[in-house]
Amino acid sequence: MKRALLLQGNRLFSFVNREKMENIPTYRAFLELLDFYEAETSEPKEETERQYDLSRAFLNRCLETDVMKEAHSFLLSRDLVRQSYKKDFKELLYELWFELQPRPSGDGTERSAFEHVFVGETRNGLVLGFHNWVQLYDEERLGNLNYKRHRPQACDNRIITIDFTWNNNNKTFGSFFLGTSPEFELAIYTVCFLAGDENETTVILGNKPATILTNAYRVNGQNQIGACYPKFEKPERKDVHVPIDHEELIIPIDVEDTDHPRQRQKRKCCNCTIL
Repeated sequence: MKRALLLQGNRLFSFVNREKMENIPTYRAFLELLDFYEAETSEPKEETERQYDLSRAFLNRCLETDVMKEAHSFLLSRDLVRQSYKKDFKELLYELWFELQPRPSGDGTERSAFEHVFVGETRNGLVLGFHNWVQLYDEERLGNLNYKRHRPQACDNRIITIDFTWNNNNKTFGSFFLGTSPEFELAIYTVCFLAGDENETTVILGNKPATILTNAYRVNGQNQIGACYPKFEKPERKDVHVPIDHEELIIPIDVEDTDHPRQRQKRKCCNCTIL
């Protein structure tokens, strides 16, 4: 897959091999799922049977991947998940990402974390969430995006920050991974939300520092995912190390967390050593 990191006219992506994406099970399930969401937050949300089936199908495909198995193994080593992988872990992922929850704004409407992070929402002329590059590419392809400013970041060209309008709604400082698989993003966000610091977990992408922001809010005494996205910055410590595989769409997660009090021994998370 080739990517252009400089805007060409009103295009960010010079070429994406969509046929290749559609032949990868997780991408195919992800693309089918994206079609079932409406961006406007004022629209009533009610999960249809078809959307439920597609959500489950997407999780099933993700659970078949090595990166998700490593994420489960890492979380299990910290006693943050149960042993059962295809039952309990799948249910946890569904609850975290797909169950409808009251919006943090308290306006009486509901949304899922997946909808906010991976799809994006609009309200009062603003874009909320929307942090997935596949969705960005699809909306660009459909002519729904206008780019205002592009801030290429380091991280081996794997994180970008851009200002844009989406169907005439404004987004500033929208941050995205580039070229990463849906299962990678689902895995790293889940790991950082459950095992990282409360709001920020420092990561190393290749040899460049970045931060995964996983904002939470409380619903009935439980933490729910408010937002997840990458941000490039110089960290004060090294929590997570993520090497980049240039040849594959699926990128392993490396976690190197020396400061987390719950970590006591070397463990493997997504093909990496945890100290």
